[in-house]
This record gives sequence, structure tokens and C-alpha cells, in this order.
Amino acid sequence: MNKISKNSYSLFKKAISGKKLFLTPGCQDPLSAKLIEKQKFNFIFIGGFAVSSSQYGFPDAGLITLTELVDSTRRIQQATKLPCIVDADTGFGGIINIFRTVRDLAETGAAALIIEDQEFPKKCALTEKVKILNFKDSCERIKAAVKASKANNKRDIGIIARTDAFPVLGIKKTVERIKKFNSLGADAIFVTGIDTKKDLEQISKYKKFNLILNITQNVEFTIKDVRASGIKFAIYSQSILNGYIDTTNKILQTIKKENIPVSKNLSNDTLKLLDFDKILTIEKNN
Repeated sequence: MNKISKNSYSLFKKAISGKKLFLTPGCQDPLSAKLIEKQKFNFIFIGGFAVSSSQYGFPDAGLITLTELVDSTRRIQQATKLPCIVDADTGFGGIINIFRTVRDLAETGAAALIIEDQEFPKKCALTEKVKILNFKDSCERIKAAVKASKANNKRDIGIIARTDAFPVLGIKKTVERIKKFNSLGADAIFVTGIDTKKDLEQISKYKKFNLILNITQNVEFTIKDVRASGIKFAIYSQSILNGYIDTTNKILQTIKKENIPVSKNLSNDTLKLLDFDKILTIEKNN
């Protein structure tokens, strides 16, 4: 059953207009999306790293296509009523490709998408292989994405401009991009590489631009610090994927030792999560 929210962009816009911090887990498939919804979160993040690795077996290095991302987003969005924020990497090409990226992701019912300022093909921002696109071309990307989001004379998907400049170019160049991307019409700015409390204090001076941060297990600040700084979204892009790999390895090691894995979750619990009873009801009443 398609549960796409008809006003997902409105929900996103309302969220960034308020003062609340939204903790947003990243998912890689419909099942993890359902689990996020069950725990009563407000938004879901569909990360390129998670989708690329879990669904296609590729590292986060610009290897998946727009079609693959759109297909994955559609499957995830159809499995949940929660609005999704989608990582669209560098937009999959030039200006005209960005127009198509925005259009196709809007049609999935996603609340917002993220366009970043790395050179193509991008590399995971958690590595030291990041190459930042020049300022002019980065601005053209964001300008194109915002324009595409208004192509039908109404805004039906949010545009989040992401900058990976902080670890590479420093705070001054990062702030320059934050201000410019905002002036071009981006709804929010996703700033990566904010790991220390000092980093957080520096960047929080620009909270009026609706800032979004990524949370890793290595950050040196607390969520209480993030909330006090006025950040709008805290994205947990890797947490579920990392936990999935940890748990899978543990189970495989148990099986290899000729032991029987014991899980709290049982098959019937999974069937309940996936609305198995609704399927039976449809068959019965048909």
C-alpha cells in the first residue's frame, strides 16, 4: 500500500521553520524505514552511502545512477508515511541532469533532497578523498535545483544545499557557501565535518540559515549541545547500517561455531511489522 504523505514538503518546511531539533535516522531499505516509523520518528533520511552499499554492493563513490536512487527512494517512501529526505549526491551530471533529478525525486513523494558541492564523481565525506567543486559551479548546482523545484509553479520538494567544505577549506569558505546557497533559495544547509564542540560553536553562529548536521559516533559533543545550538536536523546517516553489519557478523559467527542464533525479534514479529494480516484480509474479502 502506498503511504506517501501528500504534504511531505509542507511538513519539512514547517520543521525547519520551528525551533525543534529533529533526530533523523538514515535507512537503506523499506524494512529499516518501517522500523524508524514504528519508533515514532518524524523524518527518514535516505543516504547515498547506505543505499549504495546495502542495495547495490558499491562504496559511496558516485557509482549508483539516478534511476537506481529513484527506484530505491520510491520503494522506501511507499513503505512509510513518514516524509523522506534523500541524498542526491552531486545531482548526477550537469544542470539539465539536476533538473531531472529534482523532478524524478519529487515524483516519489520525498520531502526534500540534498545536492552537494563535491566534484563528480563524489567520495564519501567521511574519507580524506573529498574534492570540493569550485564556488561558481557549486552555486550553479544549487540555483538549478531550486529552479527545478519550482518548475510547476509550486514548490513540491525541498532543496537542501550540502557543503563538504569545512574540513577541506575551513570555516571562512564554508560560511561563504552557506550564505550564498541560502541566498539562492535553498531551504536548509547541510554542513558536514562538524565533529568537535568548537566546530559546533563556530557553525552555530549561522543557525538562521536552517543548518543540518551529520552525527557519527566520533563527534565530541552531545545532542543536548546540538539542540542548544539551534540546529534543525541531526542526521544519523550510518548508525543503522553500521548496526546491521555488526549484528550480521555476530550471527554469522554464531552459525559458523555450529550454534543456533537467538533473536528477540521472531518471524511473526517481522510479519506483523510488514502488515501480513492486511494481506490475509484482502485475500479473504476478495
